[in-house]
Amino acid sequence: MDAPDVPTLDQLANEIRDVALQVHMAQERQDERDVVAAAHEGVNRLSKRYRDLLQSLPPGEQMKAERLLGRRVIDIKRLASLLPKVPASAGEGSVESTPDRVAGGGAPGERRITGVSWSNERRAAPAAPGVGGDVESWCGRCGELTTHNIVAMVGREPKQVLCQVCGSRHTHRAGPARTKTTTSSAARAVDDRPRGGDPEERRRAAELRALGEEVAAAENVRSFDPRQRYKAGEIIVHPEFGRGKIENVLRSSLLVRFPRSGLKPLSLT
Repeated sequence: MDAPDVPTLDQLANEIRDVALQVHMAQERQDERDVVAAAHEGVNRLSKRYRDLLQSLPPGEQMKAERLLGRRVIDIKRLASLLPKVPASAGEGSVESTPDRVAGGGAPGERRITGVSWSNERRAAPAAPGVGGDVESWCGRCGELTTHNIVAMVGREPKQVLCQVCGSRHTHRAGPARTKTTTSSAARAVDDRPRGGDPEERRRAAELRALGEEVAAAENVRSFDPRQRYKAGEIIVHPEFGRGKIENVLRSSLLVRFPRSGLKPLSLT
């Protein structure tokens, strides 16, 4: 049997950061089976790599590794435990005996997990662009066509996109929109809000507008410093993401919602 590929402390720290982002993405896209499954797989792989690292170290070095990385691994596993559970694949016959499918009354080939329907058809690679793909869209802030990430679809057409150049999120369009008058950078960040009949999209747009107005009007704003202590509800300013509101404080990281870039984990180590 081959010896396990044991990571270094620096390598595992980078893996922890990547898996944390993967879990946060899955929290925002819980209706996408592949995204949630990938997050669970990433956490399982990270846990194994962490155990392999500890087993390869002498006792004194083990304590150092646990002190530097142990809490971060525990935080990620705790967050991942809140995601929908993805049943392990057990071959062709596993779908017929899936309890969730029978209880939910779905069609064969479909599984219902914590209120989310994931069908086998989603496993096939989509022929058309989908969420997470790239599309050329007009960016009002950049004033030109730029490459965007697709963040929401309506049918087969992109609905909401995120500019890879300036980071603004807006409705997909092939050409310039009408000129709009805005009063602040925070208003511009949420200007291109989704319109239509989707109540969930309207709710998210309203929350984003309210967040943008709140952080823009805040007077007591702290500059982010990983050595300081924070509490939920505080407004901070980050050198890369700008102003944001702290949603949750973990032992080794903060979860901060930024109007322009969404939910981000900020390490406190």
